[in-house]
Amino acid sequence: MRRETESGGRPAPLFLLMATLFAAYLGYGVILPVLPLLVERLAEDASRLTVSAHTGLLAGLYMLMLFLFAPLWGRASDRFGRRPVLLLGLAGCVASLVAFGLATTLWTAYLARAAGGALVAAVLPAVLAYAAEVGPLEQRARRFAWLTAASTLALVAGPALGGRLAAIDTGAWGLRLEGPVLGLGMAAAFGALVWLAVYLRLPEAAPARRMPGPAAPARSRPRLGILLVFSLLGLFGLGSFETALTLRTQQVLGLGADRLGTLFIECSLVMAAVQLVLFTPLLKRIGVRYALVLAFTVTAAGLYGLVAAVEFAALLVSTALVSGGIGLLIPLLAYAVSRAAGSAGQGRALGRQIGVASLGQGVGSASAGWIFGLLPQAPFWITATVLLGAALAAAIVRSLPDAPAVHRIRDRAGAARGAQSPTAPVEEE
Repeated sequence: MRRETESGGRPAPLFLLMATLFAAYLGYGVILPVLPLLVERLAEDASRLTVSAHTGLLAGLYMLMLFLFAPLWGRASDRFGRRPVLLLGLAGCVASLVAFGLATTLWTAYLARAAGGALVAAVLPAVLAYAAEVGPLEQRARRFAWLTAASTLALVAGPALGGRLAAIDTGAWGLRLEGPVLGLGMAAAFGALVWLAVYLRLPEAAPARRMPGPAAPARSRPRLGILLVFSLLGLFGLGSFETALTLRTQQVLGLGADRLGTLFIECSLVMAAVQLVLFTPLLKRIGVRYALVLAFTVTAAGLYGLVAAVEFAALLVSTALVSGGIGLLIPLLAYAVSRAAGSAGQGRALGRQIGVASLGQGVGSASAGWIFGLLPQAPFWITATVLLGAALAAAIVRSLPDAPAVHRIRDRAGAARGAQSPTAPVEEE
């Protein structure tokens, strides 16, 4: 990992990449607790079935656009550079938030969400590919953990901002904007500031062809395909969880947007703690295979618990389990895909991974909204069962590494601080 600052006082790339992911996910998270409220405002028929269906479809449409465009933007970043693709995507994120907040009909809301997903899809593969190309190879897992933590911490600020501002009576302030729209405006303003910082301070990454390390061997290709399947299933679980939890708390348990915001805050804090504290040492100790088994199993256990959770304390416990499992799963899959891709085509491989993960999250969100309208408990049961199947598959698939995926750097007595031997180990392919 590079030092905190570079020459000339410029912020290190990692800090700016973290801020970029934070802004992108803030724009996504700020909408979550207020999406049903915005649908009620725009829909002619505000019945529970209509609101739940449109809530799921709007969330699913965003993820569908990520699925379609992330691989394309990943290839574009390989060809034209990470920085221009990243700037374009962040600008699109800001514009789409403004457009969604100003929507006056459902079809304009759908259009804004589709455009937002298509353009935010440029941010994610460009950021991860940039991170894969800078700093020592043996610290790549740690860099991915920090970047993922930045995105999950945005889900603290996003739902908290959206939920709290939704409860504000803006008429008392003399404002003409509704409370749910204020959060979108603040997220857009923050994104604009980050765009300016990236434009002024972030240098272009080294081209992928000059990145140190071997190209992906032929044996990595089947492993990459399996990792993409796990990405699809894991993010299916996340999308279903987010939508079903939002609908259950508001329509079944009668909790307000502030309580839902509290649950999402807890979710993001647990995810960030897992990524910053547990991810790297756990990966070194048990390896990719058993880390996947653990992540899928813990997430499924939390989803089963949400079926029976009625008291707010029970909701907190079950949400913490889901958050811990997903918090481990997201950086684990991104890291494993990056290593399977080798030195060339980082943007293409990570774009594919983000694309299929977004498809899974979109299908999870849309299906949970539709199924919830028929039977409120069903999305939790179905999703938990799917994830248990994924845990079983991860346990028996032989192309996943059993051993730790990262070698420990050897301590050498008397070596100068920060020095490494000429044969210092690097990450396993």
